[in-house]
Amino acid sequence: MRIAEKLQTADDLRDLWVEGEVSERSISAAGHVYFTLRDNAGQIRCVLFATNAAAVPLTPRDGMRLLAHGNVEVYIRGGQYQLRCDDLLPAGAGEAYVRLEALKRRLAAEGLFAQQRKRTLPTHPRRIGVVTSPVGAAWRDIQTVVARRDPRVEIVLAAAVVQGQEAAPSLVAALDGLAQLRGLDTVILARGGGASEDLWPFNDEALVRAVARSPWPVCTGVGHETDVTLVDLVADVRASTPSAAAELAVPDASAAPIAAARLRRRLDARVADAIERRRRRLTAARRLIDRRAPAARVAALRQRLDEARRRVDRGVVRAVPARRQRALAARKRLDALSPLAVLGRGYALVEGADGRVRSDAARLVVGEEVRLRLRDGHATARVTGKEVK
Repeated sequence: MRIAEKLQTADDLRDLWVEGEVSERSISAAGHVYFTLRDNAGQIRCVLFATNAAAVPLTPRDGMRLLAHGNVEVYIRGGQYQLRCDDLLPAGAGEAYVRLEALKRRLAAEGLFAQQRKRTLPTHPRRIGVVTSPVGAAWRDIQTVVARRDPRVEIVLAAAVVQGQEAAPSLVAALDGLAQLRGLDTVILARGGGASEDLWPFNDEALVRAVARSPWPVCTGVGHETDVTLVDLVADVRASTPSAAAELAVPDASAAPIAAARLRRRLDARVADAIERRRRRLTAARRLIDRRAPAARVAALRQRLDEARRRVDRGVVRAVPARRQRALAARKRLDALSPLAVLGRGYALVEGADGRVRSDAARLVVGEEVRLRLRDGHATARVTGKEVK
């Protein structure tokens, strides 16, 4: 117990990322996943309980290399320590990805991604700011969409570098510059699609905080629909592309059905963002609860239950063939003792008119009609004579 307390209260063992190759994976009837992570230096047992497994899209398989996050705990009954996992990532996510996840959790804990702080975009904007590269396709797409939807809207461009080491400071400066203007209704932060490393400046902490302190509602359109950066999480509204951001920021002045469709997309996006944020908050809350002592006891009891179930299953597997063999032997003995089996050897049973078996000649009456039971049927006969010995 003292060893378990020491390990489970050590600060440097509460928030770990471990990379290795999966082996000895098994899944219990309750949905708990047990496996071992190993490399050339050693190995560690891991457990992913069903409550966490439901929220993790990656399923470990033997031979797979992955990155597991969790905390070290002691399974007292088995006398071993193990990594209690709450998240799994494919191997190769790398140190940069781990740092990004740590930054995301820290900013979320500060409330920068909270739905309560997000603002709605104005329904009748007259002047919008755009932060993007003046030579990129995103700027041309935004101009085209705004001119088509409502040419009365004025666009103020804050030119910035959107790729490379200078991108993050340039974007921060552009956003802070727009914050000094008056009369803006919305700000669009945009960049066209590219590789994930090209979008890395939009995960910069300084840029995230600049978006958060903007006095105007910010709509992001960075990359493609599948690209989600930290500025997308902190922005008031996230669009899938720069063109979609312009459509969200500038309502169509001539088509009410199009405006209704835009509203539906906004609602869908906000609901999806709210669900994702609440899922992350729930995961964080579960991690905190799981680290408490009662949770550790529940985990140990769950593991004991899994072991007991496996023992019962093994006992059933061993018992069924033995019981089946005993039943077959009993059936053979019953067949051997059955009087009907004698009929197969050429004998017959004699039954009187009352249906009772006549076991001796003294009970037969001359002239009586009797019934003979043979192996494959019945026959009727009449007693014409008898001889009693």
